Amino acid sequence: MPLTLDQLARIIDEFAPFNLACDWDNVGLQAGDPARKIDAFLIALEINSKSIECARSNGCGAIVTHHPLIFKPLRALREDDAAGNHLCNLVRNNIGLIVAHTNLDRVLHGTNGALAERLDMRNVTLLFPESAPGASMFKFTVFVPRGHTQKIVDAIHRGGGARIGNYSRCSFRTPGTGTFMPGEGAKPFKGQPRRLEEAEEDRVEAVVTHAALKTVIGEMLKTHPYETPVYDVYPLLDTREECGLGVIGELPRKTTLRALTAQLRAACHAPLACFAGAPGAPVRRAAIITGSAWHAARDIKTGEADALITGELSYHIAQEVSERGLPVITIGHAASERLFADYLSRALMRNDSIKKSNVRILIYDYFPDPFVLP
Repeated sequence: MPLTLDQLARIIDEFAPFNLACDWDNVGLQAGDPARKIDAFLIALEINSKSIECARSNGCGAIVTHHPLIFKPLRALREDDAAGNHLCNLVRNNIGLIVAHTNLDRVLHGTNGALAERLDMRNVTLLFPESAPGASMFKFTVFVPRGHTQKIVDAIHRGGGARIGNYSRCSFRTPGTGTFMPGEGAKPFKGQPRRLEEAEEDRVEAVVTHAALKTVIGEMLKTHPYETPVYDVYPLLDTREECGLGVIGELPRKTTLRALTAQLRAACHAPLACFAGAPGAPVRRAAIITGSAWHAARDIKTGEADALITGELSYHIAQEVSERGLPVITIGHAASERLFADYLSRALMRNDSIKKSNVRILIYDYFPDPFVLP
């Protein structure tokens, strides 16, 4: 069963909800026809001429990136501008673009989890846990005449709802009796105008993500036999602390700051990996903030971690936190994040819809640091 660009975006949204992205960020479907069917897609750190050519030559209908191509509203679309040129190439080659940026940084199994896995870290938890903002999930309830219930459950599933974790078509039904009186001009499924009627109905409930809600309602309305179906939507407040920046965990064995830097240099192909702190400082518990740790490095409590691993950090903040007793290892922005491509690919291959679609997933991770050693 072919996968559409919109369905792929919803799968990414389930993995790392777009509403978790920072306010200044721009994530989600950035280019392409949502209804277009795709046979293959590419996962890459960012859009450049080489990643576009890799997607084009391999017949990919979409690219999933970590870094956004469109960050701020475009005032013009010009091919003498780097972002404009890439966007035009995507459109010309009919390649869609889906971005998962800070939303992927703020889930346990995102970019930080990818680096933690590469280091074989244990007991990994969120470094700065927080409750998910707003309602990203809804309880969708609809009343259906007996005999049409399964068709409505199928419609909710087609729309992308009724999914909980690794399970699909998750619903609950309660039998009951509905009453109604058709008015003049009504075209009731059952009954006569101006006469009180009763109908044996099922109350069907299913969980639906914010991204899938509109499509689910549309599929239900197309399928429901009633002229005016009755349905309710309830926002669900998720109080679990399952999002937040960075991760923290234990290395498989105690090491030193110098040895861990060398391990990261080899594991992440990071020739510019370096550290701030005593070379022989023991490290067993490490914090990870991929990309740029920036001011978040200051919020790590003294003694909470033996070292911070990040992509890049400013001179002043690195000096400040290392003087406070927190050694820092920087391995380069791209080196700290490009691992996500293989990690996300393996996660998506476990998705039920991906498996049924037989869509091919390709990886492009050649993003060397722009700075090189002499």
